Amino acid sequence: MKRGISLYNTSSTNPTGKKGTRCLICTGCGRCPGVIRGMQVVTEKLELPPLTLQNPDGKRLMTVDIGTTTIAMQLYDMTGKVVDSFPSVNPQVSYGADVLSRIEAAKDPGKAADMQKKVRDLMEKGVQRFSKKLQPQETLQMVVAANTTMTYLLMGWNPEELGKAPFTVSHSGAVETEIAGVACHIIPGLSAFVGGDITAGILASGMLEQEASTLLIDLGTNGEMALGNRHRLHACATAAGPAFEGGANRGIWGADMVRLLQKLLEEGLMDGQGLLKEPYFTKGVRIGDVLVTKESVRAVQLAKGAIAAGIEILADSYGIRFSDISKVVLAGGFGYYLDPKAAVAIGLLPEELADCTVTGGNTALSGAAMVGSRILTAGGKQTAEGTLPDGGDDLRKRQELQIRILNLAEEEKFPETFLTKINFN
Repeated sequence: MKRGISLYNTSSTNPTGKKGTRCLICTGCGRCPGVIRGMQVVTEKLELPPLTLQNPDGKRLMTVDIGTTTIAMQLYDMTGKVVDSFPSVNPQVSYGADVLSRIEAAKDPGKAADMQKKVRDLMEKGVQRFSKKLQPQETLQMVVAANTTMTYLLMGWNPEELGKAPFTVSHSGAVETEIAGVACHIIPGLSAFVGGDITAGILASGMLEQEASTLLIDLGTNGEMALGNRHRLHACATAAGPAFEGGANRGIWGADMVRLLQKLLEEGLMDGQGLLKEPYFTKGVRIGDVLVTKESVRAVQLAKGAIAAGIEILADSYGIRFSDISKVVLAGGFGYYLDPKAAVAIGLLPEELADCTVTGGNTALSGAAMVGSRILTAGGKQTAEGTLPDGGDDLRKRQELQIRILNLAEEEKFPETFLTKINFN
């Protein structure tokens, strides 16, 4: 089984320059040429439109993806090429692994201020790093894509309303501000559950320019997903937790964990309920320096159950069969290395979607770059009324687009569907 998985027989050089390892945080940038022997990038890549970043003001684009677990920043040159990346763990994790923990912590004004400061200080480090690569006449333009709670904490707004019914969003539009002395545009979200990072992902996926329906799945902590085309858009979020981002088992990546679970099922060392056979039930499964325990298997079960149930409820709401979805875009570093067949084997993805799945990398950063391109070519007049007739990155201003946001906690079928999706196929 160990030979079949070869999880830690690494052989490449990542963008950090360290041989045989991946970056601390995978942003799906695509610069790793094939990180693990026997674990190649197996999903096709999403084709992104070329960026136009030439502008008379000499501004260089900096994009920031503020996730619950990780933060990623990128710097672009005038041709639209990424010339530097700065990934990190979100320093707010000391206040909890999920958004509800952060919302609860923010009830203490001191903790709320500290969470804001931690992220802004990290962003300032990114600005300082990227500024060293600028010409004397150049300045930065920042575009931020973040989930709604992270946006509230970044701006110092009280996020309490996001954690309780009716989940009101008082600050719903695009935000123009300044961070670390840099002009900053924050992409608006669609609800308390579906933030600006998913708005950016929707733009990057290209679904709003197509008649066929595309499913975008962000396999991060909040498990947001969107299904739509140029006419309709349905979106929701699930509580996946950090299981797919390394949080369920330190030292093993989400895609590797999925492949390992597939192998355990095939070898009969784990049953469909996720129970490891002895001696693994008691001692766990050791691969290299990593110990996979029944607790980490359970964490992945709960996460994949939430994602799989969300996909089914979303498709049912949209009124579409899985076989009629033309494309599935997996967002994030986890999706970049995920084998769709392994995902089907453990019940994360429906079988009908395996052959139409592509990796989008970090679609939040890609979408933020697309928004940044329009900002620079519009001379900094981002989403001013009339500047961008289609509403720009505020999708609610697109009159031709019908939007429905699902609150899965209020969906009658969700609890039962979730229970049926916990077990492995």
